Amino acid sequence: MTLQHAFGQAVDLAAAYFLSRRFKARDGWTREQLLAHQRDAFKVIVRHAAHASPFYRTHYRGIEIADGPEPSQLPVTNKRLLMDNLEAVVTDQRLSRDMLDRHLAGATGDSLLFGEYRVVATAGTSGLRGIFVYDRAAWRTVLANTLRWQHFAGIAPRWPNRVRICSIGADNPMHVTSRIPMSGDIGLFQIRHLLATDPIEHLVSSLAEFQPDVILPYPSVAALIAREQLAGRLSISPRVVATHSELLTPEMARLIEQAWGIEAFNHYGLTEEPHVGADCTRHAGLHLFEDTAMIEVVDDEYRPVPDGTLGTRYLLTNLYNRIQPLIRYEVTDMLARAPALCACGRPFGLIAAMGGRAEDLLHLPRADGQRGEVSVTPMLVSLAVEAFLGVREYAVEHDASGIRLRLVVPDAEDRRKIGQALPARLGSDIASHGAVPPPITLEFLDGLARSTQRMGKLSVVARRRGASPQPGCPA
Repeated sequence: MTLQHAFGQAVDLAAAYFLSRRFKARDGWTREQLLAHQRDAFKVIVRHAAHASPFYRTHYRGIEIADGPEPSQLPVTNKRLLMDNLEAVVTDQRLSRDMLDRHLAGATGDSLLFGEYRVVATAGTSGLRGIFVYDRAAWRTVLANTLRWQHFAGIAPRWPNRVRICSIGADNPMHVTSRIPMSGDIGLFQIRHLLATDPIEHLVSSLAEFQPDVILPYPSVAALIAREQLAGRLSISPRVVATHSELLTPEMARLIEQAWGIEAFNHYGLTEEPHVGADCTRHAGLHLFEDTAMIEVVDDEYRPVPDGTLGTRYLLTNLYNRIQPLIRYEVTDMLARAPALCACGRPFGLIAAMGGRAEDLLHLPRADGQRGEVSVTPMLVSLAVEAFLGVREYAVEHDASGIRLRLVVPDAEDRRKIGQALPARLGSDIASHGAVPPPITLEFLDGLARSTQRMGKLSVVARRRGASPQPGCPA
């Protein structure tokens, strides 16, 4: 790292710190003040996109933009549409697709393109790789939201014994879970980044040596580490565990609490918007950072769903990224907004529930004999599996031929009991939703490989890719 780059990092983090103080002041806003700010920011980003992005100029042709349209008046976008038109979407025409690909292929550490752009990419596990660009102003907002998340979880700098933070995330420096700690590491904390794809033995030895005060892992990795602590193979005493990037299931949260006597903080973000929301000390749901992003929870027809109802997708508008505008951008994660605000007094709406991804829904025949299907959330499978404490780790895949469960169960007697009871339990749960249970098969393994294609994340429940879906179901 050059001295110039280190100075730039320090400037960005200092600016992010002052911005985070403004964000913190918004905790005292009323709900009406927050929504007014959001509406104004939405109008600003839409007008900017329509003026500076060739793609949006065409996309919004025939729509009156000057006075600020309502969100519902604007067409939906998605990853494929924006990636297919990437060079027209970005507002700096120097950013060609070839140049971005070359930068990603050769970049190391906190490399900047043209000295001003941080480029990050999705893993492409859905078959479509995503590339997202942040200028320095936008990245300062990302870092400010990182500081806000840390504030929610009670993480703050201290001297002379600096807080030891261990992040466990992607093995790719261009992935957002690596890029944020790299760009924010200027000495305020002792930071160590471990790879989620590393063998558990390496993670255990590294954690034992570092003795972190704070752990920031994927939830599935946190569960593995917690099991090592409970088994006596690891001895650390973190005061904060804050998970990110995956669904934190009830069993994962229970293991963390058993291992360290603390309730895990949860965080939800995307490469497209690294900080969608985070929970506070009340743990009543994830506070949506609605001053920097707009979230519209909708159904398959893009109609708003009532609070408390799980949508099949949501529409994201990033309110601060002016170099690559994302407006009403479809995300197929299933969320439900809470009907009420958190008792902490902050004005932000809450995510009350998360149910996996819409494309991983189980579409099953109706049990009453009528035509049509019942859509079952993948969380139903997770909850059934996690009722059996002998399961150390698991993954589930499904397609038209049935549900396949891959289970890591060390104890032979547990395997026998689970082999008998789990299919019956899951079949009963599915039947209670009015669906015909499909064939359920179990495979017991010694361990599950953590794919580098998924940046070390574990797909807990997923449709088998390339398999034939049931009639009328999305592939």
